[in-house]
Amino acid sequence: MSLKDSLWTRLETLTDGMTPRLLERWGDVQRRLDALNCSLANRAVPEDRRSRVSELSLRQKAEQAGQEAALRVVRRRRRTSKNQ
Repeated sequence: MSLKDSLWTRLETLTDGMTPRLLERWGDVQRRLDALNCSLANRAVPEDRRSRVSELSLRQKAEQAGQEAALRVVRRRRRTSKNQ
């Protein structure tokens, strides 16, 4: 076996053992980045716009699922000092 073949075999052995651990860690990194992205997006949208953004998101998801006609938005009544 040549030096090149020997090194190649050792490299394959190392990568075979490390691949599952690297994929697991990559999944952890993706989940953390997703959580960070959601947190930043939540902070970026002012409180009074969140319901409209949520409504728009639901509409887009419904359209993608082919439920455009079935979508019905229910608006909640805002509480005022008279309604309390």
